[in-house]
Amino acid sequence: MNMSTPQLPVPLNEADAIAQKLLAVGNSLKPVDDTHYYFFEIVRELLDAAIKNFSELRRGNVTGNLNLIAWASRNLLELTVFTKYVLRSAANARRFADDRLVDGCELIIALRDLEHHYDLSAPTPGLDDALKRMEDQRVAESVTATKHLETSALAREVGMEQEFRSLNRVSSKLVHPTAWSTLAENAGRSSYPEAKDLLFATGIAQISQIYLDVRGHDKARGMMPLS
Repeated sequence: MNMSTPQLPVPLNEADAIAQKLLAVGNSLKPVDDTHYYFFEIVRELLDAAIKNFSELRRGNVTGNLNLIAWASRNLLELTVFTKYVLRSAANARRFADDRLVDGCELIIALRDLEHHYDLSAPTPGLDDALKRMEDQRVAESVTATKHLETSALAREVGMEQEFRSLNRVSSKLVHPTAWSTLAENAGRSSYPEAKDLLFATGIAQISQIYLDVRGHDKARGMMPLS
């Protein structure tokens, strides 16, 4: 079966079976040694995020919530890209881990900027302290990156550029308020009810791909990153 090609519609029991396989792989992972424990942790967290988003995808499918299906499907697409990127090399895995601190700093700075937008003289001791601690951790871990990783660039690197561009555009039209999602989503001939099945199937294809990628890597090398 080609996991990258969504089959419509995907029976719920088949989707559940694939999710159970992914869960089983995640539970079977073991660190190879202390030096590479970080790699095991990254892969395990990616699988955990995939399982959580599958739960949301499933809930959206059962309730018929297109917005929820689109959110979860989009998240699973990004997690597929991240997983492929991390599995490619130890350097990629470490760079992805570094991004949590880059993201954290960007988040805190954005919140502080918002406070100052409303009141230029507003004190922000909590945010200032959080930012200092985050920046200290960056120094402690020798993180030199100053900008977060762009998912579109990672998709290009792992050979998913067109898939990411197309699916990200589709899901973005549904998860954000757009003219289409606001005015046409449920408007007769302007609507596209098949989107629910399409995005659900796409989400299942993504967790299938994550399962295949991680299982293949683990069978070949265990939780040892590629050089």
